[in-house]
Amino acid sequence: MSSNVDNSKKSKLEQIAANGRIILIFIAFMIGVISLRLWYLQIAKGEYYNQKSQDNRIRTRRIRALRGIITDRNGEILADNTLGFNLQMIPENVDQQQIVDIAERLSLQVEGLDADEIIEKYRKTPSGYRHRPITLKKNLSRDELARVEARKFELPGIIIEIEPVREYPYDEVCAHIIGYLSFINERELKLPVYADCARDDLVGRAGIEARYQEYLRGRDGRREVEVNARGRELSSHTVRPAVAGRNLTLTIDIDLQQQAFELLDDQVGSLVAIDPRNGEVLAAVSTPSFSNNLFANRISAKDWKRINTDPLHPLRNRAIQDAFPPGSTIKPLIAAVALTDQAVTPETTFFCNGGMKLGRTRFRCWNRYGHGKVNLSRSLKESCDVYYYNLATRIAIDRIAAYGHEYGLGRLSGIELRDEIPGLMPTSSWKLRRVHDQWYTGDSLAVCIGQGYLITTPLQIAAMYSVFANGGTYYPPHLVREVSGEEGLAPIPVDEKGRRVEISDYHMQIIRKALWRVVNERHGTAWRSRIKKKEWEMAGKTGTAQVVKQSLEDLKKGKEIPWRFRDHAWFAAFAPFNNPKIAVAVLVEHGGHGGSSAAPIAKQAIEFYLDKLDWQRKRKQQ
Repeated sequence: MSSNVDNSKKSKLEQIAANGRIILIFIAFMIGVISLRLWYLQIAKGEYYNQKSQDNRIRTRRIRALRGIITDRNGEILADNTLGFNLQMIPENVDQQQIVDIAERLSLQVEGLDADEIIEKYRKTPSGYRHRPITLKKNLSRDELARVEARKFELPGIIIEIEPVREYPYDEVCAHIIGYLSFINERELKLPVYADCARDDLVGRAGIEARYQEYLRGRDGRREVEVNARGRELSSHTVRPAVAGRNLTLTIDIDLQQQAFELLDDQVGSLVAIDPRNGEVLAAVSTPSFSNNLFANRISAKDWKRINTDPLHPLRNRAIQDAFPPGSTIKPLIAAVALTDQAVTPETTFFCNGGMKLGRTRFRCWNRYGHGKVNLSRSLKESCDVYYYNLATRIAIDRIAAYGHEYGLGRLSGIELRDEIPGLMPTSSWKLRRVHDQWYTGDSLAVCIGQGYLITTPLQIAAMYSVFANGGTYYPPHLVREVSGEEGLAPIPVDEKGRRVEISDYHMQIIRKALWRVVNERHGTAWRSRIKKKEWEMAGKTGTAQVVKQSLEDLKKGKEIPWRFRDHAWFAAFAPFNNPKIAVAVLVEHGGHGGSSAAPIAKQAIEFYLDKLDWQRKRKQQ
């Protein structure tokens, strides 16, 4: 019995010993596994996990570069930068339970924010991008900024980013020249030129802002920010400083630009002023205009609808994007080609009895009573249409077109603005190709008085009259003088010598003197708008471009015509006559007669500019 008990105890002790060995082996195994894992984590992958730890604590933030400043020829700022405050959220620092509460709090404190939209942005953020800030609203108002900052500890994951915001001090006055910014789109993000842009970047969309986007943008910097578990910034240091964009100096004189804008007032039209000595554009106004400050951040749907549905199309730059029949402003060009090709001499006369018959059609002169016997100089002074009808029978349309191209008509000028249109100098081959008909003499009659198929832009007319102003040299019109930045000052290359047109000095002076008579002699079509100061005398030409054909009966009755059917009013001029410093083209859409609508505007703009030049000269002499 005792032996059995001893055997049982021995068996249990052996079992316990066996179990103990198994437990010890298991413990040893686990210690080995844990040690191996610790070795793997601390030694083999130590650097990797140390970096991951740093990544969880360190955030990279972008330092947005200041966009380059744009100034006028005298250093007046046309496009500047101010500070904007953007509301952003870092999804990684906001958990699922917090987002609803945060979204509701923000919607109450910040105008225009919808709680559901914030939640949707949060949930749609891919897992690989949850550490990156997403923008909820740009350019917070001061009140909104204060309300968010006051509740900072109630809004984990919400940060304020400071970024430069574009500011245009002259707003509508030169909106078409400077242009505006808008958010980059998906297609542009794939282009090499936008390789360093982010999805919420603003890029130049029109005007100089678009044309010189690469110069103006600058290069963003980078800073590293240390954050705590709640995503609050503890410290930061700059890894790479931002580099501001390059500055541009334009040829524009903003004082003249503003004066021209005010002179056009609520009329629909354009004024372009050029320095005839070098092609520098001094002013380029288009009315109605728009506020490019509305685009500095995302334009509201209400403002965009108002601008985009306006029947007068304020976004269109009428100086370069709209072309119209030039009316009688084309006559000096027709006279120049007739003299150059010896179709007439300055003494050649034609008799005007109020019209000219060609086949069964009678082509009227604007003066239905006629001008009598007219030579070239008087034809320009009093704008006799019959004289140019006769020239049309002597000059081939293809020769007129070739000559017009020398003066910049019917082709792009190359000015630094997008969407310029070339206008049209028609040719016989053009009509055959587009209208599928041959060219007739009647077509030439219309072209020679600035009607028919011929259309030009205000910029082209101003550039053409610059040629008459300087005595025969075409300078391509341009807007940018120089670029400055880290690399120093870099003048923009321009055609300083210009291109001499085909005309003798003798014939050029005859035409110039005739244009002087238009303004400074009685019976000249712009005599009422003459500049009385002798040293500022201007020369020019009125033009009236017909929109719809009016019957002789309606003209006699003085029948009231709806605005959209009224004639366009033109006037082109240069001054001072003996030493021209400015050439101007004015178009007033549906303004009636050039002499009464457009000429007074040009006169006042020229007087303003010449007065300013005199003041600047006297100031330098002091």
